[in-house]
Amino acid sequence: MKTRLLFFYLLIITGSMAFAQEAEESAEAATEIAADSIPAKVKRLSLGVKLGVPNVAGGSAEVVLPFLDNRIAPYADFSGFDVEDAETEIALSYTEFGLNVYFGKEGKGLYAAIGAGNLSTDLTFYETFEEEGVTVQGKGTIGVDIASTNLKIGVKTGGRIYFRFELGYGFTSDVPSQLTVRLEEIGGDGVENEVFDFPAVPGVGDNGLLVGNIGFGISF
Repeated sequence: MKTRLLFFYLLIITGSMAFAQEAEESAEAATEIAADSIPAKVKRLSLGVKLGVPNVAGGSAEVVLPFLDNRIAPYADFSGFDVEDAETEIALSYTEFGLNVYFGKEGKGLYAAIGAGNLSTDLTFYETFEEEGVTVQGKGTIGVDIASTNLKIGVKTGGRIYFRFELGYGFTSDVPSQLTVRLEEIGGDGVENEVFDFPAVPGVGDNGLLVGNIGFGISF
């Protein structure tokens, strides 16, 4: 009789422990499912700077839209800078507008991008030339706009402070190899047309633009 009671008690204890363990596992599973079902808070607006080519250094803005599971993000980049050497002054401004398409659902991580860029150049050349047998110094200014279609791949971190890295190429067919510039005598009225090679601009090649930069800023 005692043996049967002991066996009965052991059976009850074992069953209770098994039931308790199963209930605990079910509760943990339910907690994980509930956590997964809560959508992650997406930071919609990012403001920061980018350093690289062809922008050198400038501002950047991005807005993650609530479409396609937060994968679409329009962006805008802008910058202005000057480059000088002994014979040429180059005033540059760069703008780019486009879309980042994220592979994840939280507006961060790996993404592909397509954008329309415009590199505006104001070039000032200095050259000496002969005017009625006299050597004079001339100055000429010309503006050249280089439009490009940019394809990039990038990655962006999450959090309030973000970092990003981008690499790509800008396709364009309007990068001149030479420029004919009207030189005017400094302090006089002499005029001369002179042909100059297109100066070296960071990231600009004969048929396109190298696009590469690192960026950082704040997300809201």
